[in-house]
Amino acid sequence: MTLKIIEAKSRRTLPDLGEVWQHRELGLLLTYRQIAGRYKQMLLGGLWAVLEPLATLALMTVVFGAVLRVDTNGFPYPVFAFAGLIPWLLFSRATQAIAGSLQENMALLSKVYFPRLILPMVALFRELFDSLITVAILIILAAVYGFFPSWKYLLILPALAMVGLGAAAIGLWVAALMVRLRDIRPLLTIVLQAGMYLTPILYSPSMVPERFMPIYQLNPMYWAVELFRWILLGQDFHLTPSFYVAMGLTLVLLVTGLFVFSVYEKVTVDVQ
Repeated sequence: MTLKIIEAKSRRTLPDLGEVWQHRELGLLLTYRQIAGRYKQMLLGGLWAVLEPLATLALMTVVFGAVLRVDTNGFPYPVFAFAGLIPWLLFSRATQAIAGSLQENMALLSKVYFPRLILPMVALFRELFDSLITVAILIILAAVYGFFPSWKYLLILPALAMVGLGAAAIGLWVAALMVRLRDIRPLLTIVLQAGMYLTPILYSPSMVPERFMPIYQLNPMYWAVELFRWILLGQDFHLTPSFYVAMGLTLVLLVTGLFVFSVYEKVTVDVQ
């Protein structure tokens, strides 16, 4: 029997991506098990991935489309709102899933060694899978309203990946901090709820006063939502200096999040 001794790499400041790649089969297995397990435990199974966003869309359409009649730049409200809701749902759910990925797998972490970064990646891929289902629904809904596929649809996957990286930028920070501060997760929920209303999902950004736009556009999810509407609806999409600042801030959060995660993952099991 061969005994493998794992030594801590104290000088390493970022996760070892090579080691993560060596454990890719474990990551794929965990992703499959989590996706299958999620729907197996639900009464409606995989249909819930379809019904939940449609129910949310129906409520939004009644309140904001029919009652409040918010501006949508001339687009039908259901398809306008759904094009903004999909990237937001991915961002919100993936951020929370990544944030809780270590705490929810403490039993596994205490029994077997593997790169801890695999757990946030599994959480992200699980949410990306759900997003593909909702994107398929949106494509059908858009066609019903006369918006048919074009070459821009090839950008859907890169756009989803961009949203996923944004979720990882915040989720990794929270996952690391939750090792010591477990009550930080409810705060994340509140921040995400506020963020939904500060992102042009339910309404058009044209309703925001012009003088506030440079600050408003510092929200990376503003650009994700507008990009989706450009891809699916052909809505105008123009970059401003705020775009580059928002992307720069996201990149800084992602890199520092990886660093902090690498530091705190070493003590995860010790503070269980």
